[in-house]
Amino acid sequence: MADNNLAPEVTGVNRLVDWVAQRLPANKFPTSARTLLETVQGKRDPITEAHFSPAELDVMRQLITQKGGNTGDVQYADYVNLQKQLQKQGGGLAMSVTPSILSMGDPLGNVQTTLGRFQYARDAKGNLTLQDTYDFNPPPQGSVNQEQYTGQYGYLFSPYGLIRSYAGEKIPPGHGRTVNINLGK
Repeated sequence: MADNNLAPEVTGVNRLVDWVAQRLPANKFPTSARTLLETVQGKRDPITEAHFSPAELDVMRQLITQKGGNTGDVQYADYVNLQKQLQKQGGGLAMSVTPSILSMGDPLGNVQTTLGRFQYARDAKGNLTLQDTYDFNPPPQGSVNQEQYTGQYGYLFSPYGLIRSYAGEKIPPGHGRTVNINLGK
């Protein structure tokens, strides 16, 4: 069993990515990049609603409204469905409906690449809350196939892929931050 108190080891090219990430000013970046940089730089306090813009909090509410109910979970496909719904209502096109470096360009993309999948519930006081852990599953091992290029892990050979691979080593499950977001009533 791994010791969760030990810092994860980064290997190969991720050592260079880590060297750069440790020197970047996190506060100069949009939500998804800022959260990643703060975390790899050692910040461990919970991620709350204060970490997000009003537009990003609205995206979270829309995702939950789309799913319905007092409890549930949001999956990556829900972001695509919300984008389709917004387009039908005359809304603009998101910079990216699949996680990519372009996701930093709009609220939907920032929520998707910061939270990804998450659970929500209405608490005893009637507040809608999101519970999650900010960490990264490592990229799938084994043979490279078309799904890895185009599916949920469709990032292997892109700038986003480089960052995502690094995050998978630097913040694996058990080494991240808790997410406790209160969206109110």
